Amino acid sequence: MSARVYAVLEPVHWLLARVNNPFVVRQIAREVGRQLDSGMDAERLHHRLTARFAKVMTSEIRDPGRWLLGVALPGWGCGYQDCEAGVLWSTGKDCEVCAEIVQDKAAARRRTKRIEQGLCPEHGTRSDPAGRCADCALDDVIRNPGPVPAQREPEGPPRGSCGDCGARIIVVGRAIEDGLCKLCREEAAALGAAVVPTPAATSAGQEIRSGQDGTVPCDRKPLPCRRVGRGCGVMTENPRSAHLRSRREHPSRPATLEELCLFLRPCPTW
Repeated sequence: MSARVYAVLEPVHWLLARVNNPFVVRQIAREVGRQLDSGMDAERLHHRLTARFAKVMTSEIRDPGRWLLGVALPGWGCGYQDCEAGVLWSTGKDCEVCAEIVQDKAAARRRTKRIEQGLCPEHGTRSDPAGRCADCALDDVIRNPGPVPAQREPEGPPRGSCGDCGARIIVVGRAIEDGLCKLCREEAAALGAAVVPTPAATSAGQEIRSGQDGTVPCDRKPLPCRRVGRGCGVMTENPRSAHLRSRREHPSRPATLEELCLFLRPCPTW
């Protein structure tokens, strides 16, 4: 046995000394040499022997030679070169391939146990009297959905959307021409009627009125002005000023409807 092989077997020298068969000793030495020649790190093989020998009681090892060849030296794992019994030797992380193998074996054992108990192998539920699992039927419907029925077109006149507010309307009558609902059409007509055309240049002597009725220019006929002689000249008095002066001169006289309109809906003429 070479010194290199003997140094790797240092954790199990106590067992190696109790192997009485020289052929078995040569087999152990050949197996260690084969793994080292295939690229196995001596430190890794030394760690494997140490870890596995620490997990067993010496009284449980009946044949040291068979235990070394069958338990201590073989590599455990998924076959990946860096995997050492489910742990990657280079990083110390768990091997994902080994984890999947463990999960698959656990799932197979669980399926076998459920079948023995008469349960659904996939969900572990009781089947109905017909032998069908409700969860399996639901999974089949999710995996293979039925055809979606085509959307039915409503019967009657065509439908559309109002071009202003977006409401759903029946496209008949005036809606075919303007594409508006009744409310939007009435609102548009009211706004169009409220627009006052720009007056053309007035001729000499034509009355010009100013003022507004809210936000819309006033187009009502101006009230007549009273002409009051004062001194040597003649001036035109505003109707509102004339009404205030008349109330001061005759406080007991009731106001007329025309005078009240001057204050309720003012329309100045100057």
